[in-house]
Amino acid sequence: MDPELRDTLNQVAVDLRGEIPSGDAETREVLDRLGADLRGEIRTGVVEMRRYFDVVGESLRGDIRGVAEGMALLSPRTDGRFDEHTGRTGSPEGRVLRLEARVTVLEDDRKPRRPRRRR
Repeated sequence: MDPELRDTLNQVAVDLRGEIPSGDAETREVLDRLGADLRGEIRTGVVEMRRYFDVVGESLRGDIRGVAEGMALLSPRTDGRFDEHTGRTGSPEGRVLRLEARVTVLEDDRKPRRPRRRR
């Protein structure tokens, strides 16, 4: 190989060896900056998500509280109706109601009559 070409190739190799570490340092700086930006965005997202779920949780608490209050208002009414129904089932009125319910079930299960044939 030509000595001049060999010297040129050796110089290129030396230059490349010098460039690689400086490029590596630049790449690390860029990656560090991107990592810091990403960590900041994640923290911001976490704070926003936490705030959103706090609002959703408060809303659910209000809804649950409303349902509980409604149930508390309905409870005396339903207890009264159960007591009323319990009192009626032992009386003649209760027996008639049970018989009506049985007849209705039997009528619902019965096949419909076929029309009569005309001669």
